[in-house]
Amino acid sequence: MIDYHKELVSALNNVLPTYYELALTKDTKVPCISYQERNNYAEQEGDTLGYSRISFTIKVWGRFTDMEAIQKAVVAIDTVLRPLGFKRTSTNELYKAPLLQKIMTYECRALEDFNGGI
Repeated sequence: MIDYHKELVSALNNVLPTYYELALTKDTKVPCISYQERNNYAEQEGDTLGYSRISFTIKVWGRFTDMEAIQKAVVAIDTVLRPLGFKRTSTNELYKAPLLQKIMTYECRALEDFNGGI
């Protein structure tokens, strides 16, 4: 199993402060980004190598009046995650006053070396 949390958070922190989704509180300052692993499964396996399919839900949080900043963050997220091998597979929006969420799913295929490397 591959753990991409550290690399993902490092990249996202270049856009906005980034937090684990389940650690958010009512005091978390916005705009910000949250993330949560959605899936991490072995797609193909051999004796020494394998491929895993990994996906994350990434949310940009902000006030409705911050729509321009939210949209800029969304574009920047694509830019920082693409070099890590992630592609955006879905987007959605959710509004519950006073917060707006831009919700995206990103997925990648990762090579695993079962002899100790990644």
